[in-house]
Amino acid sequence: MYTLNKNGTVYIINENYFYKTEPYYTIVQNEFEGIRTVPSSSAVLDAYIVPICLEKARMAGIPVCEWVVSYAYITLPAIVYGLNYFSTPSEHFVVKDFTSAKKAIKHVTNYGKYPFCYQKISDEAEVAVYNSIFGRTVDCSEEVETLAEKIYAVFNIPLVSLVLVRDLGGYRLSSLAPVMYSQLSEKERELMKSILEKRVSS
Repeated sequence: MYTLNKNGTVYIINENYFYKTEPYYTIVQNEFEGIRTVPSSSAVLDAYIVPICLEKARMAGIPVCEWVVSYAYITLPAIVYGLNYFSTPSEHFVVKDFTSAKKAIKHVTNYGKYPFCYQKISDEAEVAVYNSIFGRTVDCSEEVETLAEKIYAVFNIPLVSLVLVRDLGGYRLSSLAPVMYSQLSEKERELMKSILEKRVSS
């Protein structure tokens, strides 16, 4: 976990900010002590619950996938996410037939104990994951770069994966997910290093 203090604001940079993790408790402690912290505890809680994340993004004018919370019903093809306490947006399933859908739903619901979230997608849709570092991306299209900036403006999460769906209508946000440092490319690590050094020295 990296912690930066710049102009009275503490920036917490970590692989994930899940509830009950060290970064989350650090953020909560800072807020309790009146220290302005980025990201905020409410932002990270909202970001990792797919339906809440998408509604918050939609209200900010960001194009998002239409979503449904269900216990059994699903329309194909679709992207499936779990909604239980142990689920993570990093784990999503693109399902195009009922056999794979049934298997995915059984997995994310722990055999029907919890609801799940699914997003109906077109047959031509592609799912792509991009890493966002303080709202910036590496080797991405202008559309993805713009989306990353807008998403950072809403959630202020320094390091996060953008799970996007691309079809004839362009890109739409499917979810925000944690990103492991080991998953960052060399260029992404260089970008992060550059941003951190500027924030420390400027």
